[in-house]
Amino acid sequence: MTTPSGTAAPCSRPAAPAQGAAGPADTVMLRINPLPGRRLGTSELTAAVSALVEAERLCTSLGDAACAELFDLAEKATGPDRRNILELKRAVYNGRAPRASATERSWPAVTNAWLQARQRGDLARSVLTTGYETHLGEERAALAEAVGAEPFQLSLALTSPQVLAAVRRYARSAGRASKQDRKSERGILQHLARAMVRTSPLARFTAVGFASWSEQGVALDRVTFRRGGTHSFPSVDRALFSALVGGLLPENLATGDGASPGDASAPGSGVVRLPGAVTVVMPNPTLRAMRDTVRFQQRHGSQVRVLSTPLTGQLRTLLDLTALGPVAIRELDRALADRLTVTTQEADRMVRAACDAQILLPGPRLDEQAPDPLPAAQELLGEHAPVAAKVLEEVSASLGRLATAAVPERAALLKRVESAQQRLTALGSQAGRLRVNEDYVVDPFEVSAADYQQALADLAAAVEFAALFDRHHELRALACALYVERFGPGASVPLVDHAADLVSGVIRHEAGISDLVAGDRARDLGPRDGSLARLLRLRATAVHTVTERIARHRAERPQTEELAFEPSLLAELASGLPERFRRSPASYGLAVQPVDGRLVLNGCFPGRGLLGMRFLGADRELGGWAAESIARRATALFSADGARPCEDRGLHGANINYRIPLLDRTVTPEDWIGIRLVHDPVRDELVLLDAEGERVRPVCLGMRRPDLHPDPLRLATWLADTGGVAFGSFPWAQAPTADGRAADRTSTTPRLAVGQVVLQRRRWYPGADFPSAPGTDGPAGHLVDLTVWRAAHGVPDEVVIKTGYDEAAITRALASGAYPAHRRPEKPQYADLASVLAVRTLPRFLNRRPPGSYLEEALPGVRRGRNAVEWVIEFDRPAGARFQPRKR
Repeated sequence: MTTPSGTAAPCSRPAAPAQGAAGPADTVMLRINPLPGRRLGTSELTAAVSALVEAERLCTSLGDAACAELFDLAEKATGPDRRNILELKRAVYNGRAPRASATERSWPAVTNAWLQARQRGDLARSVLTTGYETHLGEERAALAEAVGAEPFQLSLALTSPQVLAAVRRYARSAGRASKQDRKSERGILQHLARAMVRTSPLARFTAVGFASWSEQGVALDRVTFRRGGTHSFPSVDRALFSALVGGLLPENLATGDGASPGDASAPGSGVVRLPGAVTVVMPNPTLRAMRDTVRFQQRHGSQVRVLSTPLTGQLRTLLDLTALGPVAIRELDRALADRLTVTTQEADRMVRAACDAQILLPGPRLDEQAPDPLPAAQELLGEHAPVAAKVLEEVSASLGRLATAAVPERAALLKRVESAQQRLTALGSQAGRLRVNEDYVVDPFEVSAADYQQALADLAAAVEFAALFDRHHELRALACALYVERFGPGASVPLVDHAADLVSGVIRHEAGISDLVAGDRARDLGPRDGSLARLLRLRATAVHTVTERIARHRAERPQTEELAFEPSLLAELASGLPERFRRSPASYGLAVQPVDGRLVLNGCFPGRGLLGMRFLGADRELGGWAAESIARRATALFSADGARPCEDRGLHGANINYRIPLLDRTVTPEDWIGIRLVHDPVRDELVLLDAEGERVRPVCLGMRRPDLHPDPLRLATWLADTGGVAFGSFPWAQAPTADGRAADRTSTTPRLAVGQVVLQRRRWYPGADFPSAPGTDGPAGHLVDLTVWRAAHGVPDEVVIKTGYDEAAITRALASGAYPAHRRPEKPQYADLASVLAVRTLPRFLNRRPPGSYLEEALPGVRRGRNAVEWVIEFDRPAGARFQPRKR
């Protein structure tokens, strides 16, 4: 095997760490962009921009002293000479260009230096304005060349075929852009930036790989992309494909008169009964439950109707029992009869009535977690729908060629798949899609922590601090307190019956304590030991400490780019975390980028391999053992207190939850029906017991956000797992004014660092002084104005546009029944402010953003010929311990 840099390296299996060992995991995940970096700005343009920035900064730094010199000089002058001196003083004070005659006489030293700097700045302004069209043409030629790169177009062929058409047209223009090409530039730049900067691994834009630590491995900051060591794994979206195939089977096919084949109902009755062959049912995927009604789509032949029906107690119970996935009708009848105290025959009639209305549908006949569902689907349809099976043969052949196809062939193959989808949809009765996914996976390799040992040690301090803000702490505490309030200490209730009400109650209570200073409210809603109130006070102290340090830094050292925190300070701020929130083991994955011995933090996520789950099967095929390592760690994490971990294998409607089996035991939808939620009065915590009374811990190891899981699984996740920590939305971030308007002047936040870890990059929150759009001087003048603004606030060439994300406000909106406008943060957008094209499209990027957007330094920036690289380094800690680096 080889490393991504092409250097041969033996891939020895790492020794298994002792159970409960703390520190970084033995495997690390790589995310790397195949497209190498390239900036569009020419050297002449970059030099002119840099010269203007430097001249503006020098003029600003000399301004006060020059004004003082001119004031002293004016006191001794008279007549026209005094007027000239005062006129120059006003020009210096207001940062305006002086009269040309000002350079015809001698001035004191500082004033003379100011004039020289101003002349250099005016020369740079002239280069930017008079040469604007020339620079624009050169950049368009460079863009046309850049978007012609095959890695870029291969990705677009799958993810954005319409953008691919625009890109191929633009590439052929060789910089002589037509009106249509110019209209496409914003979209093209957006996708190009994603391909070069954003390491988002859900498409071929980013390749993924797993490495083990070794002193002989490639250095963290030296890994490069090798196409020969990277492999494409195309597949269909399993959730959508399962629905499509289900609609092609006889039990789901409705005739034109509204009756199923073999159905006993009268023609035209609109009733679609289940034939006896159907033994498993699931909720209609289109079903949406409101407060007192449910809405769903009912299909008859080619007709689709949207219906609603009252959400009665019986229907609610039925939906609760099927919330975790397809359930056997026999088990569903038995569970429904038990809960409603009716006979199984009466319960069966209720189930059949729900199937008649299409509130319930036949369960999938395919294994949705199969590595390749196409062969099983072809075999199944070969017996029941041979025409559809023949179409699937074509799809399978197209996917088989997709991995190695060049751009034109790839586009043609995907069009064939699209045509096949249309034919299959016409043959079936359910909505479905043949969406093609592609995972791009690197050969397993070894990586060295050389030059980054101190950064890894400081990263342990950072994750200890981040864990203080894990949202699952308060959710666990609120769930326990709410449960005791409703059912009493030591109570035991069926989980699926009460999960929805408990989850909604916890969300409402969370909204009530979202304010960090709501200590009294936390005491009322949290456990009786007061741990929740102490947690919130601890967070408030941490936020106040950081905010105060930032304010002091702004006042005392406004020109200093970085504010450094001692690792010991972060450890001290997190040291008081109540025992309730430390008693469980924990694991976090930290997404970082290496830069000159430092690790720049991009995000903090739940650990135990969450961000790499869907790639583990491919890694195993390539000879890796990341799956084995993660399975071992997950088992240790979830069984530390004696509970039996069971893996929920459901897709839950999202292909992102696909992965190979990892844990030894599973929990089926029928198993979920028998699980009870129990309060342990000794430890004052909630636990889960299976039907035999054994303590279990159901977990979903998929990559989908836990908040989108069914309520029983969502609650179980709160009790067992860690959550993500959104550093970018921490309360010390600058917020817009109360009425949503920008402040009068741009506000700056320094880079925040702890040791060799960058917690947060420098930020700029634009004020009214920010030139967001061209003025009367047009695009060329806008470039000059933006460069002057950058000089005034120390903004670098390369920035990322981000949008604020107020999780507390979203929680309050959800608790009130409203749907928040921006439930998820906007994707970051890279912008090169030393590029004519980037500045030209900047207003359109900004207009698409909600209020509260800000600029953040691009660290690291785009480096010519270098691939964007991000690592996901995971840290585990045993119960009651602290996160710390492991000695190797």
